[in-house]
Amino acid sequence: MAFLSIKGFRRYYLSRNISLLAIIYFSSALFSWSGEIIGILKHTELNDSVYSVCITDSNHEAFILGQEYDFKVSKGDQSKRYLGLRIKAHPSFFGNEWHLERIFPINGSGSKAYYDLNKIFSYRVKSLSRRKFLEEDDYILSFAGINHKGEFFQFNDFLGKILVVNFIFTRCRAAEMCPAATLKMARMQDEARDLGLIDLHFLSISFDPDNDSPGVLNSYAQSYGIESDTFTFMTAGSELIEDLMRYFGIITMEEDGTINHTMATLLINQKGRVHYRKEGSVWQISDFLERARELVSE
Repeated sequence: MAFLSIKGFRRYYLSRNISLLAIIYFSSALFSWSGEIIGILKHTELNDSVYSVCITDSNHEAFILGQEYDFKVSKGDQSKRYLGLRIKAHPSFFGNEWHLERIFPINGSGSKAYYDLNKIFSYRVKSLSRRKFLEEDDYILSFAGINHKGEFFQFNDFLGKILVVNFIFTRCRAAEMCPAATLKMARMQDEARDLGLIDLHFLSISFDPDNDSPGVLNSYAQSYGIESDTFTFMTAGSELIEDLMRYFGIITMEEDGTINHTMATLLINQKGRVHYRKEGSVWQISDFLERARELVSE
């Protein structure tokens, strides 16, 4: 059997419009690229598990600009929220079909404020000393993010509410770090309901934006049984996330395929001011709930 180069195989596949055959001795890994595509979601099929995307920009020879392609998407992305919007994502080919991973919205309701506000935030944060990070009694500069539902939002949306903030990443395998923190945040959400603290909200910011897309965060939230009405998982562009970590005093270091990091959990009052800051992974739910009740009674 004559073997084609990858480039030649792609051209042959596209020109003949045939399906990949098992008799061709190529690993599925050969059809997974590190680049991304940008396109407009035209419609969804099969209970939103398939996206039909018109490609507007791509560095893949497999895609022709202006044409629509069907992609399977993971459960966390299975919705119609991106219909008619521009998205960016990473395509891969396995199981004899195209898949889209790490899907992010580019435009949509709130997107202009997202870009404008974060430009101002980054400008102000970069002028601060690296030894200066948020402490108790500091007011938080407003910034914007993308939540686990794929919606743009602003920090100021939480004004008038009491907010617990922390940083996590979904690939964390250290049981005492992000998984423990998320479990405690989920339990605190449940206990807050039982106590009638309806204005207590939660914000977990991912410092792994290359992996933690809205869909990934959505699946992560569901795996912990978290209810989205008072809980927001946030992602954003990598530059903003770096600025946020600097601003909140979170240090990370990539090592051996994971991210080593410090931790901090903050309680923010109704005016956007840091009421309490607890360093490290060891903290008590009751400690935060007691302080939250004090804020309600003020």
